[in-house]
Amino acid sequence: MRKVNNLKIIFLIFKNTYRFSALGNFAKSNKYNKYLLISLSGRVLSILGKFLYFLKLGKFISLDGEPYLSDEKISANIHFKGTSLKIPKEYVKEKNNFVNISNPVLYNEKKFFQIYPIIKKITRMNKNPKIIFMGKFSFAPKKNSILDTKNLNSMKDLLLDNFKLVDDNKYWDRNIFSNNMITKFDNYKILKTFLREKILLEINKEFKKYFEVYGETKQKINLNFIQPIYKINKINKIYKGNLCLDTGSILGSVSLHPRSLNIIESGGLLIQAHQFDAHKIWNRNYKNYIANNIERMKELIDLYLTNHGSSNDALQELYKQFKNSQIQNEKSLKKLFKNYE
Repeated sequence: MRKVNNLKIIFLIFKNTYRFSALGNFAKSNKYNKYLLISLSGRVLSILGKFLYFLKLGKFISLDGEPYLSDEKISANIHFKGTSLKIPKEYVKEKNNFVNISNPVLYNEKKFFQIYPIIKKITRMNKNPKIIFMGKFSFAPKKNSILDTKNLNSMKDLLLDNFKLVDDNKYWDRNIFSNNMITKFDNYKILKTFLREKILLEINKEFKKYFEVYGETKQKINLNFIQPIYKINKINKIYKGNLCLDTGSILGSVSLHPRSLNIIESGGLLIQAHQFDAHKIWNRNYKNYIANNIERMKELIDLYLTNHGSSNDALQELYKQFKNSQIQNEKSLKKLFKNYE
C-alpha cells in the first residue's frame, strides 16, 4: 500500500475539520505528480489514519499534533498555529516538526512548510466589486509597556509610510528592544495588530461605501464589523469577484498563509500589505497585488474599483501565477520526505 502504480502515498491526518479553512484545496485528496495525497480528516477518518500509521503503510502528515506522530522516518507534524514558539512544550524537541508561519524578527524558520494555492475554476471580477477584509483583533497594547497606546500612536505614520518596518530588525532594535523571545513575540503581535487596525481605518476613510469588514474585536475601533463567518462555502462566495485585503498574519510575515490562500482559491483579487517574502513569491507580479505603504494600497484599490479591465487582467494573472502549483506543492512535500523512495 506504500506505492500504487509508482505513486508515493502520503496520508494527511487531522481531527479538527476547521483546518479545512487553513489548508484550502490542499486539504482535499489530490495527486501531485509522483505523490498521491489522501486526506483523512475528522474524528472518524483520523482514527483510520492513526491505524495506517501504526502499520507504517506509507508516509503521514499530521496537523497541530492532533494526533502527534513521533516516527520521524515516516511522518511530519505541521503546526498551523504559528511559529516554532507555538509548538507544544512536550513536542518541541522532536525533529519532525514543521511550521507554516515564519517570523523574521524572531528567527528564520528552518523547517517551514509552504502550501501553494490550487485554483480549480477561473472566475471574473464582479461588475461592482466590494472591498472585503476578514480577520481578528486579538492583541491589544498593554499599559506601562514599551508598546502602550501612546508609543504605538507615535509610530503610526512611519509604519503606514513603510509596511516593511514591522519586519525590520534594525527598527526593532531601535524602538522595541527585547532579548526575551516570548516578550518580543508578544510585542510583534501587538504591533502587527496595530498596523492592521490603522490600515483598515485609512481604507475605510477613503472607500467606506465599498468596504466590508468581517471580524471581531474587544477593542474600540471605529469600524462597522460584520459578524465573522466560519463556514468555508460562505467565505468563498464573499471573496469571489471582489477586492480582498490581506494585512498579513499577526504571527509572522509570509505571503501565502491561510487567509491569502483562501482569497486566491475563492476567485478574489488579492491586495496585500508587503510581507517579508513578497518579492520571492510574487516576482514580476509584485506591483499587481502588493503595497509597501498605505498610499500604494489606496492606488491599487482605486485602480481596480474604477477600471474593470485592469481588475480582470490582474485576476487572470493570479491564475497564471499559480498554474503550476501542482509542481510547487510537490516540491514542498518532497522537503518533508526526502528519503521517500
